[in-house]
This record gives sequence, C-alpha cells and structure tokens, in this order.
Amino acid sequence: MKLNPEFALLKFVNHYIKHDPDENGQQYNLDQVNLIETFVYSLVEKVHPKVFEDNITENTMKLKSKKINDNFVKIPLTPLQVLHFKLLYKIIYIYKIYPNKLSNFNLSEDLNELLDNENEILNLYKEIKTIGLN
Repeated sequence: MKLNPEFALLKFVNHYIKHDPDENGQQYNLDQVNLIETFVYSLVEKVHPKVFEDNITENTMKLKSKKINDNFVKIPLTPLQVLHFKLLYKIIYIYKIYPNKLSNFNLSEDLNELLDNENEILNLYKEIKTIGLN
C-alpha cells in the first residue's frame, strides 16, 4: 500500500467542501482550513483516534491547532461525510504509527474509492475499528 496522507486529506476536503480559489484569492476557505488544521495538528500531537472522534459531534468539531485549542466550530459535512472524516483520520493515524496493521487492506494512494461511497465507508470503518490500537 502506498498511501499519501496529505493527498488523501486534501482530496477529501476539496471533494466535500466546494471552494473556488479565484473568488478571493485564498486556496482554501475557512471550513476547509478548520478541518485541515485540526486533522494535521491531531496527527502531529498523536491524538488517539478515539479522542479525535470524541471531538466531533454531528456538525460541530473542537478546533485544535497551535493557535487555538478547544474552540467549537461548525463543519458543513453530512453525517456520512463526518464518518468518512473520522475513518480517514483512523487510517492515516494507523498508517503513521502502526503501518504493518494496514498491510491486509487494499487502499489507494488518495483513498479515492471512499468518496461518496456509503457502503465502502461503513464496511471499512467497521474493519478498521477492529484493529487494536495501544
């Protein structure tokens, strides 16, 4: 498996949250930045996936970054997209910390197979959840 965590995260964010960079010259809008910052900060700080999941409820998320800690923000994702975001974090966390635990999974570089694929997201979430993380 040749997962590219950065590419997978940006693919997710750009797919689900539409933004035209030409509108205001910014590459990402505030919603996208909040998701990216919290995700990356959590990975760098090695926040366990269970804790990461607990910080997201329905359409709000605890924003965490070097500048902000524990500030709640709205996220414009459907429940399935929130589950996909949590799954993405689990996969990338495991890939970074315990790469051998994902050797039995056939995942693409950008996890494109998960985009808008409810069955794949649900099934993979159940499978990934069974991986014991210490």
